[in-house]
Amino acid sequence: MAGEREHIREIEEVLSGVRSARDDIVVQSWLRCIGTHQLDPARPTEA
Repeated sequence: MAGEREHIREIEEVLSGVRSARDDIVVQSWLRCIGTHQLDPARPTEA
């Protein structure tokens, strides 16, 4: 559970403009999931 919270916090930081150590392709995927698909990292849903 702590790992999930850390992951959500990392995504939220990216959304607020903090640079991530993750590859750009991962960050772009997060942004696409949130922006295009309206997914909320804090509310997990089934695929």
